Amino acid sequence: MNAPQPTARAFTDNERRHFLRYTDTGQWPLLRRFPISADLHTDLLAQMLASTPETVRALVRSLHDETRATAVRMLSDDRYREAVADLPFRPGDRIVAVGDSITADRLGWFELLATSIGLAGGPTAGLINLSISGNTTADVLERFDLLEAAKPSRVLLMLGTNDARAHGRAGSYRMATAHETERNLRALVDLVTRDLNAEITVITPPAVDQHRADAFFSDVPLRWHASDVAEVADVVTKTAPGAVDLHRAMSAPGRGDLLESDGVHPTPAGQEFILSRIVEHLRAR
Repeated sequence: MNAPQPTARAFTDNERRHFLRYTDTGQWPLLRRFPISADLHTDLLAQMLASTPETVRALVRSLHDETRATAVRMLSDDRYREAVADLPFRPGDRIVAVGDSITADRLGWFELLATSIGLAGGPTAGLINLSISGNTTADVLERFDLLEAAKPSRVLLMLGTNDARAHGRAGSYRMATAHETERNLRALVDLVTRDLNAEITVITPPAVDQHRADAFFSDVPLRWHASDVAEVADVVTKTAPGAVDLHRAMSAPGRGDLLESDGVHPTPAGQEFILSRIVEHLRAR
């Protein structure tokens, strides 16, 4: 007897847009190692969202349009425009971002950076986003072959939020201990600098808003604890003393507008804040 098939869930366009904001099947390791066409990626997303390819394309286009509009507005600020022009990227460089959903975000800091450089007419460096929602430091180690294949000259690495992610209702089990996170980060820095002979900029995970996170994830066996994320941020700065310390910057008073209702993901304003910190760091270096 055949098992009953699950009924497809009905999604609103806002829910679909939110999913697409953080999901790019083109970065999934299996589908990078065994590539499929862009149309098949769109069909896959449409199937997942009980939608049509046309709707998926329109929603993705709306996210790109929003990113472009934000970059245009940011470039109207003299300080930001000059900082982008002063970035240490040379023609032919390959700048690769590696991270989780905070960097995979289609409205996120790396997409804003790539769009800003394109609009400003800066150096023709290639900017490649290899970030995947949910990734831990161990996940990135597992797919190091894909990072190597991108041939980076510089890697921008922001990881750790999902190392601190905890699972369970009665118990609480982190994806990685602080020791495991440190070991993985040291391995990644070593692999990037020695195996790939590339420069690396390490970035701490942003802070978490405990009140928002507790409320948002109250019905699922999934938790983020602000103290765990702070511990990971300390591990990052210990492992890479020159890291961009977003955690400290976003923990400052008056930064409540920088995180979404889940208390974990940055708002568009939060992504702008992250980008401004990273750009100023790269410019100063």
